[in-house]
Amino acid sequence: MGDGGRWRAAVLFAALACGAAAARPTPAVAQQPGILELRFLDVGQGDAILIRNGGKTVLVDAGETDAIAARLRQLRVDTIGLVVASHNDNDHIGGMDAVLRALPVRYYLDNGFPKTTRIQRTVLELVRDRGVTYLQAGPRTIEVGDARVRVLPSPVAGRRVAQNDHSLVLIVERGAFRALLTGDSEKRELAALLRQDEVPDVDVFKAPHHGSRTGVLGAFLARARPDVIAISVGRGNTFGHPHEDALAAYQTPGRTVLRTDQGGDVVVSVDAAGCYEVRTTRSGLAVLARGGPATCPARPSQERRP
Repeated sequence: MGDGGRWRAAVLFAALACGAAAARPTPAVAQQPGILELRFLDVGQGDAILIRNGGKTVLVDAGETDAIAARLRQLRVDTIGLVVASHNDNDHIGGMDAVLRALPVRYYLDNGFPKTTRIQRTVLELVRDRGVTYLQAGPRTIEVGDARVRVLPSPVAGRRVAQNDHSLVLIVERGAFRALLTGDSEKRELAALLRQDEVPDVDVFKAPHHGSRTGVLGAFLARARPDVIAISVGRGNTFGHPHEDALAAYQTPGRTVLRTDQGGDVVVSVDAAGCYEVRTTRSGLAVLARGGPATCPARPSQERRP
């Protein structure tokens, strides 16, 4: 899997600042102590992923609108150690200015490929004016409690490369658990990651580019072998996302595919060993999938909590 190449320039940021724990006062949606939470937020036609563990918080992308700030307050996030912009399209950084205005943020990391749009200029001005430390895009590892986030810059080079294929790719690890977050990577970047042997087996996979058919590569899926695929997509969007070809590739026997437009937030909870369960917030908090090492509980389908 090319671990040596990924880890050469690894940098540890163990001092990532913390965010608060609970989303709502009810036990069903509170972040449980000792649990790594990956929350794929329902932000419409865009991406925003909240990662919390051990009192530390990372936000990956911020959707398209300022509504993300209120959503984070609802989840009782009061400080963010690291904000990552996978790339600089509006549906990923459109709400980033609101986040930077509303909350203390310690570090800011983007893909290093400016788009020179108004929103990106505003975001970078806020990063500067608020004393947020800007991190250069590069291979690094970030500690989030006892979990790790490995950052893989896009290996795509050359002229006329779209922002999508310059997406930062993140691998989230705790125990035996792995999740792969792909921004809006399309086939060109996915193929380049394969050529560099940068694709591990994963449990959870964020579908690239909101389930677009341009983000589906059969060889990539065959290598990653995800058990759960999360699609961040807006209801009634005008792009036709998720595309039927993408859904056909994702919906194979034994795999769980969840969409934010249908289920609301997709919440992945992972214990120290890497045992995990996945639920959605618009479905009565059903346990839709469980997985991890052989010693973990069985994997029921559509099991509802008592």
